[in-house]
Formats: sequence, structure tokens, C-alpha cells
Amino acid sequence: MRGVIVPLVTPFNEDYSIDVPALEEHVEFLLKAGVHGVFINATTGEFTSLSTDEKKFLAEKGRELVTSAFYLVGTASSNTFEVIELTKHAQDIGADYAVIAPPYYCPLNDDALFRHYSIVAERTDIPIILYNIPSCANPLSVSLIKRLALEYSNIAGVKETIDSVNHVRDVILEVKGERKDFRVFTGLDQHFLNTLILGGDGGIMACANFAPEIHLAVWKAFQEKRFEDALGYARRLAKLSKVYDMASSFGSAIKLAMSVRGFSIKPVLRPPYMMDGDEVKEDIRKLLAEVLG
Repeated sequence: MRGVIVPLVTPFNEDYSIDVPALEEHVEFLLKAGVHGVFINATTGEFTSLSTDEKKFLAEKGRELVTSAFYLVGTASSNTFEVIELTKHAQDIGADYAVIAPPYYCPLNDDALFRHYSIVAERTDIPIILYNIPSCANPLSVSLIKRLALEYSNIAGVKETIDSVNHVRDVILEVKGERKDFRVFTGLDQHFLNTLILGGDGGIMACANFAPEIHLAVWKAFQEKRFEDALGYARRLAKLSKVYDMASSFGSAIKLAMSVRGFSIKPVLRPPYMMDGDEVKEDIRKLLAEVLG
């Protein structure tokens, strides 16, 4: 698995129920665009606002829909045994990878985090992508990632949603350097090109929900060694990532951007998140006009 992977939004109706037709339409759009992977029950998909049954429902529905790309399922929880349950479910329905963010709310040291991931890795067979997102959960250190990767062959990679080139560099050099099949993805649109330059494998980036053509253009140009083109597209992507700074949450930013671009997904977030208003939407509209035309 390499390239552009999309962490899906979860479409909701006004009554906060899951909007299945909008989900089907969105996945079809992304597959036609040519993305390399689709990731359901992601942070962008508001997984912490979903019940266990809803997570399983979405995982099963996504497996039906994603037919021409890698399929990833988020199985994170602060309850280790729920992670096992969700990861086994992802394995049973035929997902290609489970993506597991660290436990949140309770601060844990590296030994506790190692034990958490070890228990899951030992009780499941599906390849696992670690998800480092220190703004929302316990951070994963380079030494911990390396320890897990070298101990468990089914821990297959990491998504790095961390605003640190040095951290990503060290993971690539120290972990991927010793285990060549270990995959390293950025979770930040603005770090896509530099992650590829450092030797990473791609990105799992939320703006690809509404502008996958820019991410795919970066990827294609880099693979074809058209580096000036890659740089130009990466600069557009960096500017596009300013969308996150305009809204009160990344969920609001992405769904407002999708609304501006004409997607049928409704601008609805489940509480406790709230959608921003017309003023923010207008700012996002101006940004998208500048970057996407």
C-alpha cells in the first residue's frame, strides 16, 4: 500500500443518523478519482462519536463499496478489549488494514502503550497501521514505534499526523531503515511531498475528501520524477491545508469545504462538535477559489 489514502468523513442526516446514500456516492467519487486507499472510521469520520455497532456497520458497508483500492478500518478505543473486538471484526470482513490510534484521555507511558498494542497484535492477524496523532491521544515515540515494528510483523506501518519533519525523518531512517516493508504515511496534507522526499510511502490526508486531484497530482509527478511539477502541486496543497486553521474543528473545515465544492454530504457534525457558520464558510470558499479555481 502506497500513495494517496483518504480518511473518510462520516455523512450524517439532520437527525444525526448515518446518511448511507451520501456515503455510497462519496466512495464512488473517490474511486473514480483514482485514490489508492479508503480509510473508514477515521478521526475525520468522527469515530469517537460513533457507537460500536455503528463502527461495525460502517466497516461492513465500506467493505462492500471499496472494490478497487486498499481498504482500511479504524479500530481505536481507550478500551484495549474493544480495540481487539473491532480489529477482529475488521479482519473478519476482509479489510486490508486496521488503523489504531493510541488510547486517549488517560496519559500512558511507552511501556503501557507497548503493552496495549502488543495485546492487540498478538490476538489478531490483520496488518496494523499505528496512528500517531499527539494532538488528540498519547504520542508514539520513535523508539516505541521501532520496538513495535521489530517485535510484531503484523504491525505494518504508521500514520504520522504530527507537525514535525524531524520525527517523520527519524521514523523513516530508524524504523523503515531496519524493516524495509514498514510503511510510513503522513497525516498532514502540507507534509505530503517532504514525506515522499524523505522516503515515506504516501499520505492519509483529510483534504483528499474534497480535492483528491491535487494529492494525486503530487504523487504522480513525484513518481515520474517531474519534480518542478510536484513542487508546484505541493505548494497548492500547502495553501489548501490552511482550511484547518479557518474552522473550529477539522470536521467542520472538511464538511464546509465539501459543501462549497457541491458534494451532497450535509454540513452536519455530531455533538459535541459544531459546524461553523456562514462567515467561516465564506472564508473557505475564497481559499478554495484561490487554490482550485
